Parts: sequence; C-alpha cells; structure tokens
Amino acid sequence: MRKGKFIVFEGINGSGQQVKAGIVGLHKALTEMDYNVVECANPDSGRAKELGAEELLSWAFGKNSRADFFFEGAVRVEIFGNIVLPALKEDKIVLCKQSSISSLANAWVSGNSSNFDVLRHLEKISRGFLFGDEIFPDLTIFMDVPVDEAFERIEEVQQIHHEGGIEYYRKKREFYLKELSRWHGVRIDASYARAQELIDAEVLALVKGIL
Repeated sequence: MRKGKFIVFEGINGSGQQVKAGIVGLHKALTEMDYNVVECANPDSGRAKELGAEELLSWAFGKNSRADFFFEGAVRVEIFGNIVLPALKEDKIVLCKQSSISSLANAWVSGNSSNFDVLRHLEKISRGFLFGDEIFPDLTIFMDVPVDEAFERIEEVQQIHHEGGIEYYRKKREFYLKELSRWHGVRIDASYARAQELIDAEVLALVKGIL
C-alpha cells in the first residue's frame, strides 16, 4: 500500500531554471528534516538513455504531437512503475520535474484539442488506471513565470523558436492554470525578480501541509 508522497513541479517553456531551483531547494529542506527523498524527471525523449532504452534516442520528438504523446505515455509507465511507485511504497517523498500536465499541454497547444478526451484517457492509463495501481500527485506546484520572461529566455537567449511566437507561451500558461485544480495544484509566483529564498519558503510551506 502506498505511504509516501508524490510532488510534481510544473512550468511552461522558459521556466526550467525556476523549476530546477525549486526542486533543489525543497530536496535540501526535506533531507534536513530527515525525510527520504527521490527525484525523477519528466517523461520525454531525454529519459530514454536513463531508462536503458538508448535505441529510442533517435525519436523525432516534436514532429508529431500525437505520436509524442504515445511515446511519453510509454516512458511514464516505466518511470512510475520502476521509480515512483517503489519509492512511495517505502514511504519516500518523490519529487518529479514535470509529468502529466506537461504532456497534455504539449498536445493542446499543438492542435490536438479535437481528440483531447482520448489523450487525457491515455495519460490516465499510463499512470496505472485500469491496472490497479494508479498514481496521482499529492501536490502539483506550478512555477509561474511571466510569458514575456519565458519567451525571452527561450526565443532570444537560447534561440529556440516555437511556431506561433509568444502566443504559444501564452496558450500553454493558460492551459496550465486551467488544469491545476485537477491535480491538487498550486500556483507559485516564480518571476525572475522574486528572491529564491521567498519562493523556497512558499514551496516548503505547501509541502509541509501535506506531510
């Protein structure tokens, strides 16, 4: 029987530094409080090598959002079955860098809204629904970076361009905000100007509320 806690950090493209800093700060704080903490990463093509599936590294991620969704679902099954579920059974706290909402958001902004109910059901199955061991976040923390800041970091600094420009980031943020209530979600102001110490304190307070 599951005893641990599953905490997911989410954020739109361009919020990666804030998401990473949030996980690092929380991991440190929980360890100092004598909790056993495990980290895992989001279910995307970058996890193939980590899972011993190097042959999938050539996956053309980003070309077909529907195909990407199946790929992410398969990787999520591996992560949840081999990393998350065992840790939760051992009463550990699992911190995950993005998970279900990120896959759904990518599908939504890529134009798969007409078949979205199907994709949502597939995502649910990949978390164990129908198999008797469904995993659901105890808390989802959305590190909310303003759209213009996220756009600048990705488009201007990293020179990675998304078709649709800044509207792409706006739509993704809007989707996240609408989805949060489904996932025990809470929004955290993670704008660049905000002190990391304040963000860390807010995150820790939320987590203490579910421990």
